[in-house]
Amino acid sequence: MIDPIPLLTALVAIPSVTGDEHAVATHLADWLRGHGFAPRYDDRNQEVRVHGRAPGPTLLFSTHVDTVPVGPGWTREPFAPTEEAGRLFGRGANDAKASVAAMAAAMVALRADPPATGTVVFAPTCEEERGRLGLERFLPSLGPLDAALVGEPTGLHPAVAQNGLLLLDLTARGRQGHAARPRQAINAIEIAARDIAALSALTWSPEDPDIGPMTLAVTQIAAGTAHNVIPGACTLVVDIRTIPQISPAEVVARVRATVASEVVVRSDRLAPVRTPAGARILSAVQAVLADARPFGSPTLSDWAHLRGIPAVKIGPGLSEVSHTADEWVEIAEVRRAAAAYEAIARAFLAAPAAG
Repeated sequence: MIDPIPLLTALVAIPSVTGDEHAVATHLADWLRGHGFAPRYDDRNQEVRVHGRAPGPTLLFSTHVDTVPVGPGWTREPFAPTEEAGRLFGRGANDAKASVAAMAAAMVALRADPPATGTVVFAPTCEEERGRLGLERFLPSLGPLDAALVGEPTGLHPAVAQNGLLLLDLTARGRQGHAARPRQAINAIEIAARDIAALSALTWSPEDPDIGPMTLAVTQIAAGTAHNVIPGACTLVVDIRTIPQISPAEVVARVRATVASEVVVRSDRLAPVRTPAGARILSAVQAVLADARPFGSPTLSDWAHLRGIPAVKIGPGLSEVSHTADEWVEIAEVRRAAAAYEAIARAFLAAPAAG
């Protein structure tokens, strides 16, 4: 097993905020070529394969090379990766370049000693944080897949369920007027405020046994053109993390019945996903990582695009560190992840067919 840390360090040093992944994808492609692979490159997405000595199932290693913007609060240079106290710091170190580097190292090990049967596909893609030109577009070109490991920071514990996402745009309509004559106007902000309070008071049931309750949060609000103008409109964005037990249509209907604002569905395409009961890929994970504890994940990932393919979300790092200032990952865990990805692939491909 080669050390994934030099690759991880190089990847973190290359800024790759969503939409600007060309440089990091090119570096990764060159690294893969240097280790004997011939990447198939499509825009900022790519794939390489290791074929076993005989036909068998196909396992996907899926992860992403893009990051969120840097944001405020950093105490160190986000694109000058530094090691300190066993941690590597830098934007993307945790989410999800640690998984990229670990999966790449596992692919080198698999190529050096191909499995007896089957194929492993490594597809590091773009636009996971936002956008639709990453795995969502690239997936059909990968061909039939029997299972997937989705590389995201989970502390190397297997996420066996993941929330979906429903985004709503609300518009409170009032009547614009002069701030000196508030009774001649209808303040849209006040309408929106009542709607926010009403939404916050809602409770949702049933809960998902792995993920827990569905969540709803107002995350953006905009209104007003000047301090002396009572606004006639106020817009809200509502972020809802859905679960299988409550349909998006049911949620939308209840929100409309609760608020005075107009409600428009911005996006309902990212449905919740779950690892099927008895899935061989989960058995392989648990066989390799005896201390792994299955859990439900509230955060989104490209797993949402793999519906119908048995999958587990698992990788080095902690979800709580993602998108934060001074982002970091434990170096030892990245190395452990590389060995785990290789071993899980071998265990899955060696398992009896079906299931």
